[in-house]
Amino acid sequence: MRRSTTFAVTAALAVGLALTGCAQDGASVADRTPSATDAVATSAPAAPADPTDTATPAPTPTSTAAAEGSVPSTCTDLITAGKWDDSFAAAPLNDPSVVGDPITIPKGGFTDALQPDGKRLYCVWKDPRTDISYLSIQVDAVDAAAATGVLDALSGYDCVDADQGRSCQKTSQDQQYPVTDGDTYFTGGGIGIRIQQANIPTDGLLDDVVAHVF
Repeated sequence: MRRSTTFAVTAALAVGLALTGCAQDGASVADRTPSATDAVATSAPAAPADPTDTATPAPTPTSTAAAEGSVPSTCTDLITAGKWDDSFAAAPLNDPSVVGDPITIPKGGFTDALQPDGKRLYCVWKDPRTDISYLSIQVDAVDAAAATGVLDALSGYDCVDADQGRSCQKTSQDQQYPVTDGDTYFTGGGIGIRIQQANIPTDGLLDDVVAHVF
């Protein structure tokens, strides 16, 4: 069974960056940084040691590494069937007039962290008749250390750590149209995910994608 990671993304218009949410009324991105509770324990003075007692070493805590992810074979394998039909999935997927033929994967994002000959998947939902509204998801096999460096170099993004990796999100006003743009990065388990969107609210999208990758 695949594990999912909770990441909150409120769209600037109607939601919250799956993910990332993009809309026209400008909602803020929810802060999902996990909280921690510190406990302080007190104990009574220890009794004198019995020389006949044999000490038993305490077990050494072990850490669980993030699960390894994999790049799905198709764009429809990235998301839950029917879940986004009233959102971005209503638009044409990888229309040649939008992504080219064959598909041209843009540089940037995790380009400098790609595994040699690693699998890649690029998906764009956009009606070519529209000026701005679109959503893209890019999933790549990456070098973990290099991908973490990509996120560390981002500026103006809100980043959070979680069990399966790290995500960073930024929402901004589009420079040409009165809509909100969203840009989300996630890396963990040898996988890099980038979601870009404009004028499309997608509350919970990153959670959905991560659940299908891990």
